[in-house]
Amino acid sequence: MFKFLMNNSSGIILATLTAITISLLWYSDFMFGKEWRRVTKLKNKEFKANLAVSVLGLVIISFVSAFVLKRFIVIAAPANILEAIKLSVWIWLGFVASYGLSNTLFEKRSYELSAINLSNHLVTLTVMAAILFSIN
Repeated sequence: MFKFLMNNSSGIILATLTAITISLLWYSDFMFGKEWRRVTKLKNKEFKANLAVSVLGLVIISFVSAFVLKRFIVIAAPANILEAIKLSVWIWLGFVASYGLSNTLFEKRSYELSAINLSNHLVTLTVMAAILFSIN
């Protein structure tokens, strides 16, 4: 596993940094931050107070996601970038969206919140797949 990581480190690092950037933009006031805080009933002060811990968690989660997605791409061996992106959409649909919507239904979460979160995951995974396919 360490050898795999070292052989693919530049793509995994770039995909990790891109995932972090997408999420930070996605939940900023520039994009969906105001709506996200409104539906979560999270005050801006509370959000900022926990930001360092949240970003640290995001770094770890993004790295793990990039590493695992790269493994899927290696195993599936898509012939081109479009197939790699399709793979990420299937992963999103089968695992992220299905479990996310299940949580929405059983926990009576807002559909607006789910749409914000799930669309972030879809965009992030597809961009990561494009990067991970392109950089070996």
